[in-house]
Amino acid sequence: MLKPAVLYKDKIERKFAQWLYTDELFYYTGYAHANVPPTIEPSDNVYQYAIVNKGDLIGYFSYMIQPETDCVYNFGWYSFDPGNTIVVTDVLRKIEELIKDYRRIEWKMVGGNKVEKYYRRFCEKHNGNCVVLHDVGKDVHGQYRDELIFEIVKH
Repeated sequence: MLKPAVLYKDKIERKFAQWLYTDELFYYTGYAHANVPPTIEPSDNVYQYAIVNKGDLIGYFSYMIQPETDCVYNFGWYSFDPGNTIVVTDVLRKIEELIKDYRRIEWKMVGGNKVEKYYRRFCEKHNGNCVVLHDVGKDVHGQYRDELIFEIVKH
């Protein structure tokens, strides 16, 4: 269940702190040596959610809306309980709602992320596109990584 992240601010920050300095956090941030968890703070056009199951914090989900262009972008999605299908179900349900309500949905991903095949399938299901930018950045091990940009646009 998605709940406003501000209600779980301290718990979310502690959970992210447990994942600092890991490859998993690199896939979330997209930047090597990005060791700062997201700031949980209400802000215009920014939506941040705690993903909760039976009172337990199991994930975090965020996005931004640009009202002038009817675009949803800058998604952030992190599971504190890898493999828990509730995280995936809750996030995809919300994205499905956003697809109905907005003209354009856009998100980026670091190449090599194990969820790439799911993103590709979801994008194809909604007649979206994926563009690959090659060797955009390096991970903490010095390996170059691609950046994938997904878009779903209603015409």
